[in-house]
Amino acid sequence: MASIGQLSPDGSQYWDGQRWAPVLSADGQWAWDGAQWKRIAMPAAPGQQLATRPAYSAAAPPPQPTFQYANPIVMYKAPTNSAAVASLVFGIVSWFLCPLVGGILAVVFGHTAQGQIRRSGESGAGMATAGLVLGYIHIAAAAIFVIFWLLILGGLTAILGAIATSSR
Repeated sequence: MASIGQLSPDGSQYWDGQRWAPVLSADGQWAWDGAQWKRIAMPAAPGQQLATRPAYSAAAPPPQPTFQYANPIVMYKAPTNSAAVASLVFGIVSWFLCPLVGGILAVVFGHTAQGQIRRSGESGAGMATAGLVLGYIHIAAAAIFVIFWLLILGGLTAILGAIATSSR
């Protein structure tokens, strides 16, 4: 089987992958040279073969097109900062397992990671930021919860104390 672009032995046709096609384009201004289409200076008459086309014999097949493959590009990714990963993990875990301690650890590891990333160029800045945000939100939510309950319980205690002293 012929390879795509291969010229026939007489040089008048080339294999396009499905059938043998004429070397000359339909308008007669382009010719296939075995590797690419080239513009003809003077178009040939319909049915006429180019005079510059070398005749190939069966003993010497037409030259095969040479293919150049692109060089593989190896891309290296900077390693991810461990403190950034720890910050994100503690930020997520603080909402489920260890409430206040997890939030504090997420903030500490997040700030540590951001400093290390600025100095070393490691990746993981997004994880450090996410861990910081989760940690700060959790600490704020815990503080609001504690203040709310102190006000409720403290206010209830004050009201009960006021009721107890006024009823005497």
